[in-house]
Amino acid sequence: MTRESILLKRELSRGERGRGKRYPTELRGRVAAWAQGRRQAGAGWVDIAQELGLGLDTVRRWCVSKKPVATSRSLLPVRVVESPAEPPRLVVVSPNGFRVEGLTLTEAASLLRALG
Repeated sequence: MTRESILLKRELSRGERGRGKRYPTELRGRVAAWAQGRRQAGAGWVDIAQELGLGLDTVRRWCVSKKPVATSRSLLPVRVVESPAEPPRLVVVSPNGFRVEGLTLTEAASLLRALG
């Protein structure tokens, strides 16, 4: 055991233990940094948890937890752009499965008249 692991274990044992008890954020950060260093050195999660006297899932969750996404509540400028008005395009599908796309209403009417 290293000096740092002994100090961390001592600090962790001072707090109130049990399910749902919270550890200070600063202490959790120190534990996570130390544990990640141990992982890079090749130690397993079980070994790290035993060295600290914590539960396996607790140590792993502290080290692997997702970083909070920075959110902003400030307003951002919005620019409204008018889109060009396009005439609606139609699709004509024949009973035999022929498909003609992108027709205007006038073109579709002409096609249907021609097909009769």
